[in-house]
Order: sequence, then structure tokens, then C-alpha cells
Amino acid sequence: MAGITSNIQLISNALILLGDAPISSLDEPGAGAIAGANLYESSYRNLLSLHRWRFAVKKAMLSKLSTAPLSEYSNQFQMPTDIIKLIRVDKGTDFDIFEDKIFSNYDDIIIDYVYRVDEGYLPAWFVKTFEFFLAAQFAIPVTGNSTRAGEYLGMYTQQLKVAKHIDSSERPAKAIPSNPFMEARLS
Repeated sequence: MAGITSNIQLISNALILLGDAPISSLDEPGAGAIAGANLYESSYRNLLSLHRWRFAVKKAMLSKLSTAPLSEYSNQFQMPTDIIKLIRVDKGTDFDIFEDKIFSNYDDIIIDYVYRVDEGYLPAWFVKTFEFFLAAQFAIPVTGNSTRAGEYLGMYTQQLKVAKHIDSSERPAKAIPSNPFMEARLS
């Protein structure tokens, strides 16, 4: 863990990167607190949705709702409240999403999804990526300088590549299945 425990710490670190004063509350006066209060959550959810981060993936069996949907499907399921992006439904492609529900003819559904991770559980490499992203988002409202925004966007882009590499290297390698046709061709 990175030692980050709150949105305030992440916002403060981004403001420090910009040369602004850190904050201790989103209710403080000043451009930094205003930018943090208004841009933080959408920026966080956006960054989580850009990649299938291993630390931010959950599996869940969805709760079947008692009322049938008004559609060609016989069942509806409530999606989790912490979902940011649906990755996979175990039943393949026989479903539709309407609002915060999944409609299907199956009696049970298990999903993989990206969720909103509590800041205290973010890995250090993601924290740094997010701080650069926030600095790029905050640069114009806080400093009025679009050049600074571009500089931090560049730092974010570089760090995002590093973060994706680290994240992907934490997954176990998938074995290549044996294929008799390939083996015959190689011999």
C-alpha cells in the first residue's frame, strides 16, 4: 500500500505538484479545494474505468429481483452499487443492461467488474498515476496555466504506461494450450 488513506491526501499531493498549498478539507476557500471537490470523484472513476486494474476487479453473484422485467427476458438482476465498469457476465452474451439492472433468461448471474476501490487500498504505482492525472486536471483551474496542464498530462501518460505494465505483470501467465497440429508442424 502507498500510505494514502483519503481523497484529501491525493488532492493535496496533486496541488503540491502544481506548486499550490495542500488542503486539509474540501470546504476550504481557494481554487485547490474547489477543483478537488468538483473534479476528484469523476477523475477517479474515469481512471479506474480506463483499464482492467487487477486491484480493482471483483466477482459477484447478482441478486435476482422478484419482479420480472418488461421485456423479452424473464429475469432482472441488480448490479452492485460500487460498479464502475462491467467486464464480463458468466453466461456469455445472452443479456441486456437497462439502467442499473441486467436482464437475462438465466436464474443466476455472476459478473466480473471494476469497482470503486477505497483509497487506502491503492497500490503506490496507481497513486502516482492518479496524482499526475489530478495535477493535469487541476492545472488550469488552480494555476490558470495550460502549459502546466500539458506537462502533467505528459507525466500522467508516461506513468500510465508504467502502471499498466506493473498491473499486467501481477497477473499469472496463461498457459498456451497444447495443439497437435502446431506440434506436428514444428517437428
